[in-house]
Amino acid sequence: MVAVLMPLALMVAVLGLGPRSLGFVALGLSPAWAQQGGGMVMRIAAVVNDDVISAYDIEARTRILIVSSGIPDTPEVKAQIRDQVLRSLIDETLKLQAAESMGQEVTEGDLRLAVGQVEQQNGIPPGGFDDFIQVTGLDRDSALRQIKAEVAWVKAIQARFRNQVDVSEDQVDIVLDQLEVAQGKPEHLAREIFLPVDNPGDEARVRANAEQLIAELTRGAAFAAVARQFSRSPTAAKGGSLGWVRAGELDPALEQALLSMSPKTLSAPVRTVAGYHILYLSDRRRTAQPEPDKARLTISQIALPTQGPSALSAADRAAIKEEVAAGIESCDAFNTIAKTRNLPNSGPVGTLPVGSLEQPMRGVLEGMTVGDVSEPIQVRGGELVLMLCDRAVPGGMPSREAIRARLLEQRLELVSNRYLRTLRQQALIDLRM
Repeated sequence: MVAVLMPLALMVAVLGLGPRSLGFVALGLSPAWAQQGGGMVMRIAAVVNDDVISAYDIEARTRILIVSSGIPDTPEVKAQIRDQVLRSLIDETLKLQAAESMGQEVTEGDLRLAVGQVEQQNGIPPGGFDDFIQVTGLDRDSALRQIKAEVAWVKAIQARFRNQVDVSEDQVDIVLDQLEVAQGKPEHLAREIFLPVDNPGDEARVRANAEQLIAELTRGAAFAAVARQFSRSPTAAKGGSLGWVRAGELDPALEQALLSMSPKTLSAPVRTVAGYHILYLSDRRRTAQPEPDKARLTISQIALPTQGPSALSAADRAAIKEEVAAGIESCDAFNTIAKTRNLPNSGPVGTLPVGSLEQPMRGVLEGMTVGDVSEPIQVRGGELVLMLCDRAVPGGMPSREAIRARLLEQRLELVSNRYLRTLRQQALIDLRM
């Protein structure tokens, strides 16, 4: 350990770097790696204001990208994506510096919550993050630093701009009017990867990076994972998800690209004023049009078996039907009957897509409103009584609160992009590799 730290201290003194650069967290290094030696710690890839990005940082983050996205682990691919990895690390460093300058700290609770979200997004069992890191051989500090940077950035943007961004009732009314005009027109469920072009000299490099990412995505890399690693939009934290976007919500170039695409396809690089976008179209539907065929139904049932060891007598079945028919006002009351009478296979069924239900249940439920109880349905071995607890139908006009939340999110994303661009322009960035 001394052999590593002593030269590093001398290097910091010579370069005049701040004390933060000495920490393993700032460098993205883990003590375990440091003990493995390797002169890579001495190879500086970039200096961002007072912080160092080392060659090892790039190697560690490249490894994370390869494991999480499915990009081929070859020297050629690593060389091709190295520049974009470095740019990502520079932005990450700027985000951490900005949050620190505002006094925005990432608590252990913040980090646990964010790690839990990463587990969910990547199909890792709850609490399995460390096991995943160990099995895959990834650098834990580098992975946590990336997560920490995104949490810190969200807190910094909220602290700096939340009071400056407001959504009035008039603005919500405008969106509602636009929805009424657009009703029935196409809207798109899309994801994006955004690569900024901060100055004209970056044009060719960024375009080449976009084409390389498209090539890897075409070969099977996971779009959401690549977006989280490479996209410079705030949507990167959500795997690039734009959600459902309607006419007039995106740059006209992006809107035109989505209209020309088929679901489950990638776009070519799309140039806007800010940079290049890669789009993935997941699905398409009609604006503000309900889709009852895609409804999700929350159901409870009471089973009245006539055969087998749990068979009920005709008198018991009649008594239960009478109790249900007397007036059940909620699913809780309906489920209480199933529980107190100890009826097997009865109680909450859960939430199911209407398309997954078979007849006659589907036909019965489609004709019910929330809170209705069905007439007994004859099934093999007995009867079923159903209660419709909830029906969630996608599409349709959103609520005012949903519109307000979406507008607020869009405006925070806009100021976030602008602020990060300002930080890049004002930063002292010395590229060494």
